[in-house]
Amino acid sequence: MAERVHSHHRPRAASGFNRGPTGLGTSAARAFTPPATDPAAPPRLDVLWTRKRAAGSVLADHVAAVRRRLADSPGSHRPGGWVYDPEGTLATMRREPAAWGREFAPWTAECGEMVEHGRALLAEVGEVRGRGVGFSASGRAGLVPVAVGADPVGALLTRARLGENAGRSTKSHLSTCGSADWAAVMDEFGLQGVAAYPNFAAGAWGGGLMPDSYDDWRQDYVVILIYGFYLEYNIDTAYEEASGNSLQHEILALWDLPELPPDLAARRAHVAADMAFFDAKRRDEAEAHEAGTSGLAAWVYRDRDTWRDMKAADSGYFTYYLSFLPGSAGRDDMMLTGLIADWSDIGPDLRFQECGQSVLALTRGSVVMADLLDCYERTVWMFNTHWTETAGIRPERYAACTAVLAVGLWLFGNHRHDAWRYYALAADLSHVAQQRDLYASGQLADCYAEDLTPTTPTDRPRVDVPRRELPFDVEIDGVRHTGAVRLHTVICDAAASGVLPMSVIEYEFIVPWLLREGRIPPAAFLAHMDRAYCHHFARLMRAGHESDFERGFNEPVSALVMEQWWHGMFFAIGAGSLVEAQPDRVAGDRAHS
Repeated sequence: MAERVHSHHRPRAASGFNRGPTGLGTSAARAFTPPATDPAAPPRLDVLWTRKRAAGSVLADHVAAVRRRLADSPGSHRPGGWVYDPEGTLATMRREPAAWGREFAPWTAECGEMVEHGRALLAEVGEVRGRGVGFSASGRAGLVPVAVGADPVGALLTRARLGENAGRSTKSHLSTCGSADWAAVMDEFGLQGVAAYPNFAAGAWGGGLMPDSYDDWRQDYVVILIYGFYLEYNIDTAYEEASGNSLQHEILALWDLPELPPDLAARRAHVAADMAFFDAKRRDEAEAHEAGTSGLAAWVYRDRDTWRDMKAADSGYFTYYLSFLPGSAGRDDMMLTGLIADWSDIGPDLRFQECGQSVLALTRGSVVMADLLDCYERTVWMFNTHWTETAGIRPERYAACTAVLAVGLWLFGNHRHDAWRYYALAADLSHVAQQRDLYASGQLADCYAEDLTPTTPTDRPRVDVPRRELPFDVEIDGVRHTGAVRLHTVICDAAASGVLPMSVIEYEFIVPWLLREGRIPPAAFLAHMDRAYCHHFARLMRAGHESDFERGFNEPVSALVMEQWWHGMFFAIGAGSLVEAQPDRVAGDRAHS
């Protein structure tokens, strides 16, 4: 996908300075090292920088000190500093959750429980992998053949089995964005290093700023804590260069901020404990990495709350957990940060036998269209719990709502997920999804019984979305299209004020809407979305940074993502993704050492 959207300025092969299976180097504390001059070399994964907004802050001073220290003494640690110890952190968390502050103890205790529950299910996944099929001894986890229906979704799966795209996946590995538009945004706001890779930029320095927990350098520190998620999932090893520094070491040095405020120390502990889960998952995947997959087997679970906790740990968003509600609502929201992404990964996750695929867990291993529709409906109901009856974001759910929906924006800009190709394959199915009741609301326990059988919420609030017409005028493949769409009034107001550029609304909603209404053909749609991909990514990121990711931007852009869900667009993406459900290897979308 990344090669397709960069077809006019395709990057050359990486030069020989790189380390690690992805061929990407680290920042390696280059305070006194000249930059690489080879124009073919991709930007290094530099994390030792701060954006312009944090200039002169405690964090900026800390980053500069880390860079100097690692240049002088590669691989060194701050004397008396914080020690990265996921297992020790988790053990303390389970034994004494108030260790990071009594006021944070409810969240810390639940963090420890979620990680422990997740690791317990991972052990059962490993037990089943050893046999290849069936259920664990407890019956809580199993690998089962996918149920397929004689329906439009089944037809898409048939295309996969007949060798769609010559058996190749179009989901990209980590890649840069070489467009001048994005380079200008990086320069204007002081984004560097890893921000050249949209997977990091859109996730950390875009959506990562939307929960808006702080109004100063502390929000940037919260974002830096997310780096560990991308390190584990998209690189999966810590690269060591000749300098003696590794990307992992540099990230941990950034986390080791002296005199860290107690709330940030608690957030860091939550993230560190979650890494104990990822370490276990990496080991399981590495051991099974050479095993082939059929693309027709799904992981299923029979204990709702234990599965929910595993998915929460697998979602990797614990940097925000302290801003979520305590109890089941917050745990549900942690799970939702992963569920929203999994709708675009149903096919790829079947291909790579991903044990954390939540849509297939909720359909109990079925891709029959009726079962997927039941799951889609309930996914939207759970998102709707973040919104009031008049479709404003609930203040107590603001951080959770924006953290979840920011993932939707990331999917359309990360240069990794081929979501618009999937949508083009099944856009007409969005009408089918929209015929469901997508305005009820309910927590996970309202939507699913303890064995994950679908249920229907009773006596729960409904969301009544205030909409008005928004005129549009777009050109696609040389043809001008005009008209109006009815969207949430907060989107229309933001478009009128310029806070949310009209081009963003056109790309995210109007052009996809034209396809599903049959006003443009799929080929013209995909060509347009590919050509505009980098410009849209840069324009959305610029708009966010210009507004400082404050509520005036975050609420309308969150409503825009919800309009995609309310109009059934993500159902089409999920269905279309099934063309990726082909044979491959376990966890073949990630590198393993």
